[in-house]
Amino acid sequence: MTAFLQISYDVILPIFLLIGVGYLVQKRLGFDLKSLTRLNFWIFVPAFLFVRIYGSTLSGEQLLKIFSHFALLFAAQFVLGWYLAPLFGAGDRLRRAMTASILFYNSGNYGVPAARLAFAGVGEQVQAITIMFQNISNFTIGLWLHAGGREGGDWKKTLKTIFHLPMIYTLCAAWIFRGFHLPLPSPVNHALEWLADGLVPIALITLGAQMASLKSHQLGFPLFATLFLRLCIGPLLGFALVKLLGFEDRTLAQAVVVSASFPTAVNSALLAMEYDNEPDFAASVVFYSTLFSAVTVSLVIYLVKNYL
Repeated sequence: MTAFLQISYDVILPIFLLIGVGYLVQKRLGFDLKSLTRLNFWIFVPAFLFVRIYGSTLSGEQLLKIFSHFALLFAAQFVLGWYLAPLFGAGDRLRRAMTASILFYNSGNYGVPAARLAFAGVGEQVQAITIMFQNISNFTIGLWLHAGGREGGDWKKTLKTIFHLPMIYTLCAAWIFRGFHLPLPSPVNHALEWLADGLVPIALITLGAQMASLKSHQLGFPLFATLFLRLCIGPLLGFALVKLLGFEDRTLAQAVVVSASFPTAVNSALLAMEYDNEPDFAASVVFYSTLFSAVTVSLVIYLVKNYL
């Protein structure tokens, strides 16, 4: 119990303090959320991805295992969400919202600071890879889910969406520079490091401001089922896949499992609002999953550190 409380104090409390700052300031003053979100998406996240991938110590085999873990986890969660939703009385639109809320978790705003505090370097490297996968899948499969298949049915629009993401170009540049051992000019290196270090406070304050702007907090059985599948079944599947794939590096395995435990991403709710696909439900899942994650993520970190 003492170790669990220590993890909550050292890892989760600092995250929620900054989320609280963003929440209170948004309520009091009101940020321009569109600009704040774009600042994260177009500047801080790409800089973080470049720095962490360029300086990554992960081997090719480890990267392949992270990708395999993400792909299998994504597929398993999709099947669970899509086929269990009707059992909870969900119609087509709610079924899509439930599935998206289970699939897309907050690997950036929430996951990066949690990984940094819990696992230091390796955790951040895992999150850098996960952010890339999450963003690509969210703005393609997630878009298809919320749009009811209208956008996803056009492969040209899907490709256009993918190539509009800054993460694609960041990934290419980082792997080219890393693969050919190209040194960065000192001023560029310092600037990127500063931006990468700035991601955590900016991302958490943005998350708090976004939560303050989510209007609906409805309760109901579909909501509780979605929260359970995201916060509890997600890490259990993550653990099972780590065993199945035979992760040899213990810290890497721990970081990957914890990554599967994070709350629903705000981007999922934003897409639901954009396409009017159960926006109140999607906003409620983001709010409550973030709130309840204070306990569930602490528990997952405690369990993997002691039993994995």
